[in-house]
Amino acid sequence: MWMTAGVTAQALCVFFLRRSKSAESGAAGFVVGGLALFLLSLFLFVQTLGTELGITWALVTISVIAYLMILLPFFAASAVGHNRTPRRERLMPASPSGSAARLSLRLFSAGPLYLICALAVSLLIATKPWAQEITRLFTGGLMTPLFWSLGALHATVDTNLWRVLWLPIVVTAVAAVIYLLI
Repeated sequence: MWMTAGVTAQALCVFFLRRSKSAESGAAGFVVGGLALFLLSLFLFVQTLGTELGITWALVTISVIAYLMILLPFFAASAVGHNRTPRRERLMPASPSGSAARLSLRLFSAGPLYLICALAVSLLIATKPWAQEITRLFTGGLMTPLFWSLGALHATVDTNLWRVLWLPIVVTAVAAVIYLLI
């Protein structure tokens, strides 16, 4: 029952925070109300599951609720795709990567290199004793897609190809050294 109330408070929280972006007046009220509802949901989760597990579950469920509320209009749209864009914007801009070899290196960095980097950092989070085992495993597992997506974003946005290639290798090596030393 408390979990249901917490999830409901989180849904209202996300609704209020999204509403604050479109409100011309009273946006601060929506922000304060949304944050108050998040704190209420956090309190309810902590009361039900305990401190560590309650905080973790509160963060996971609010993320899922936010994703669902953001994606809902896309599922309800009748016409989604290329035909809805104006004709003058249909041409795709040229790739900033330059040659096919540079693009291949960027894709290699965004894919396997940053995946290995994300797994190394997540493994470090999941195995080192900073909290209870279930919390470490849960948090480490949830961090892998976050780190990988940030790495893929970095690989596709950064114009310096050398930085795109060496950064995941260095972060993986540092995570491995920390793993072995601790």
